[in-house]
Amino acid sequence: MEQKTEQKNQSKKEKVIQAAIKLFSEQGYHDTAVSEIADEAEVAKGTVYWYFDSKEQLFWGIIVSELESLNTQLKKKLNAEHQSSIDKIESVIRLYLEFFKNGKETAKMIQECSVNPGEYFYNEMYKLRNEAVDYLAEIIKVGQKNGEIKEDINQEEVANFILGSIFGSYNPHAYKLKDIEAKVDLVLDILCNGIKA
Repeated sequence: MEQKTEQKNQSKKEKVIQAAIKLFSEQGYHDTAVSEIADEAEVAKGTVYWYFDSKEQLFWGIIVSELESLNTQLKKKLNAEHQSSIDKIESVIRLYLEFFKNGKETAKMIQECSVNPGEYFYNEMYKLRNEAVDYLAEIIKVGQKNGEIKEDINQEEVANFILGSIFGSYNPHAYKLKDIEAKVDLVLDILCNGIKA
């Protein structure tokens, strides 16, 4: 009985999260009311507050969860065996492209919040971005050690450049997805030819 109640609660919470993702990405954070999220999720407004203290906590909880998931996948790429460092970098860039393809709504939310995050969430995002930079820098460092990547480049700067290029290429209002794919190919071409030993 307890397990059924727990599953029901998880199902309601997931409905709230999915409704919030849909509305935040369509209307933006400021133009979305908690009552609209409740209506979309087909739950009472109080149910939203049962799971989340505020609209802000719900919004940021979604984003932090997405970025943590991306970093977990990044870490797996770092630990992939039988792949050159250049191939690992390419697979990381493709990972982000897949994120934009499959998580367009949350990608829009991340783009919106990066303009004006509160201090706590800015620190959370900064921490998660630094983790991603560290993972990429480690791939570059290994590539330098085994002679694949030029020794005279700064690992952290290149890692920051990669992430900046990826997120800078994503603008759902200006580009179609195929344009983003073309931009990613361009970044890969410039980057890989520029850092190869």
